[in-house]
Amino acid sequence: MGRQIHLYMLPADRNEFLRVIQKYGPTDIVLRDFDSSHVQPIAGPASADKTLCLWNRRLIPSLERKWVPEPGYYRIDTLNEPIIEFTPSFTATWCGKPSLGQGRLFGNFEPYLGKPADFGGWYGSLVRWIRQHYRKNRATTGGYIGPAAYELYEQGGYLLPNFLPPKTKEWLAEIAGQHKQSMTVSRSRNSAKARS
Repeated sequence: MGRQIHLYMLPADRNEFLRVIQKYGPTDIVLRDFDSSHVQPIAGPASADKTLCLWNRRLIPSLERKWVPEPGYYRIDTLNEPIIEFTPSFTATWCGKPSLGQGRLFGNFEPYLGKPADFGGWYGSLVRWIRQHYRKNRATTGGYIGPAAYELYEQGGYLLPNFLPPKTKEWLAEIAGQHKQSMTVSRSRNSAKARS
């Protein structure tokens, strides 16, 4: 069974998280998909549109990408290897406001895969760190919000799902509802000022 935790991170949150994971094992950050089977750690934070993999060398000392004939690229086999996928959040503008799309940590833990027992413990340690250091997102999109991402949200930014939603009546109501309480407070303050 796959397990995942959804999260919202700005670059400062992401960079801190990528530093913290070193406490939980000798971990390299690598691109999941690339034009070569050879796997090398990335030098710096990758762009937000790339899915990354967390490679704990204690669990798997060597790693190679496998060729995927259709559509024709190399990919790390995250199903069969003890590798965690890390999809960073993306930044966007939605309805004229700065917004942040949901990222995630994901791993496959089906017993038939025969992954090392320590794999689940490593994943669990990373999830516990996120839950201890991030705020729980009370909006319907769920997940956890990093400190810098929370500042963006507090300043009126939106927390989007893992895609840029269309501006339908349903999505407009759902996303705008994230700040409904703070909008109500602002309106009552403005009404009180107008009456004075």
